[in-house]
Amino acid sequence: MSDAIKKVDVEFGEVEVHEKARSSIHGPIEIDEGYTPAQIRSVTRKVDRRLIPVLSLLYCISFIDRTNLSLARAANGQAMNKELDLLGGNNRYGLATLIFFVPYIIFEIPSQLGLRAFGARWWLGLACFFWGLVMMCFGFIQTWQALVGLRAVLGLFECALFPGATYLISCWYPRRQMATRTTFFYVLSVVVCGLSATLAYGISKLHGRGGYSGWRWIFIINGIMTMVIAGVGMIFIVDFPDRAKFLQSDEKELIETRIQRDRSDAEPDAMTLQKFWSYVCDGKLWIFAYIFCTSGTSTYALSYFLPRILLQMGFTGFKSVILVAPPYVWVPIPAMATAILADRYQQRALAISLNSLQVIIGTCMYSKLSSSHLAARYAGVFIAVGGSNANMPLAISWAQTAIRRQSKRGYTSAIVVAFGGISGIIAGVSFIEKEADQGYPTGIHITLAMTAASILCCLGLWVYFRLENRRADRDGKVLEGHPDFRYQT
Repeated sequence: MSDAIKKVDVEFGEVEVHEKARSSIHGPIEIDEGYTPAQIRSVTRKVDRRLIPVLSLLYCISFIDRTNLSLARAANGQAMNKELDLLGGNNRYGLATLIFFVPYIIFEIPSQLGLRAFGARWWLGLACFFWGLVMMCFGFIQTWQALVGLRAVLGLFECALFPGATYLISCWYPRRQMATRTTFFYVLSVVVCGLSATLAYGISKLHGRGGYSGWRWIFIINGIMTMVIAGVGMIFIVDFPDRAKFLQSDEKELIETRIQRDRSDAEPDAMTLQKFWSYVCDGKLWIFAYIFCTSGTSTYALSYFLPRILLQMGFTGFKSVILVAPPYVWVPIPAMATAILADRYQQRALAISLNSLQVIIGTCMYSKLSSSHLAARYAGVFIAVGGSNANMPLAISWAQTAIRRQSKRGYTSAIVVAFGGISGIIAGVSFIEKEADQGYPTGIHITLAMTAASILCCLGLWVYFRLENRRADRDGKVLEGHPDFRYQT
């Protein structure tokens, strides 16, 4: 490793620094001394091809598997309700929906420790295999209690992927490339997941084959698909830059040097109790987690309840399932547009606020307009789905640009995504089944209030970061343990 990448960490006692390392850690300007633009593009594209597609594939099947419950119920609901006795008590379907997120939240941070210890390939690949096995088991259950239990086990295994993938991406790219890469990884998954409604409807036509209902075939076939994809993941997932085997030594040095010049944390650091408590006490991470939670509430609500919302609008039968897909095909447009705004123009707070406004406008359109404005209400679904899904990768990538040290990156990914799990619980509880015919008013109002508050959070962070950068420039205040670090707003 070159002299340009020695670590600096005032907060935890490491203070040695080489002058060449003082560059884009100040903010948006990146100095790549010693490397030509052609070299940087070539290596970056090589990383892009190996890292992003396989992570997208795994997250795609993860998103499909966690939302298959709503698709199975929409496609073959009468048989599912009867065979599992889902209508025999108070909100049994809602319980099955939200129980997924309890282990998902609890095991986020331990999953990040395992990622570093065992490596991304095996940790993420095996997690995918085991939740695929669980998914297949859904097709053979006979009671609603078994449904709830398996949903909890599914959450235990799926908790490894999303925070692990975002942490892995943040370790490969400079800050000015994080939003676009994280968004591309997320959006590719969401688009394919949106099309899964059509796939689920087609699989449900196997109803009666082999003595199994259509909803059971949805889980069985998707479980088998997941285990196959897990095998692909265990072959192609790349590890952290310091362990990468697909790069030449000079290419690996280029990656590590760019990271070091950007934020001086290319080398991994061990998590200690002192570091852990300092991260817990970092207030800005909790604000980022809330912003992510807000976007997740709208995203999960639409994922789990959109077929029923479309039914309430007046789209019946086949239409209520097939019309789930088009809004997700729209997602890449607002998502990539705001990701470019965030990365290229360093307007992260503005990008998230614009998407939040889309969520508010779209939610009001599909929930508040009268039944005579059917086209406008469906257009509102597009706007709300686009805004909420666009904000998920933006929120976690902005959090990653505001910190240093790999141990803190792992913790941040875990705590922010854990709040995404909390958002799933909020969606499951607030979108009350008995209010379905009225358009879920409780859930809609909670979504609107949380989204409005997230815009205020973005404004608060924007002001705070600018003031902190000014104090660092004027008074020499050290940010994130590095004298040259500056927040990106």
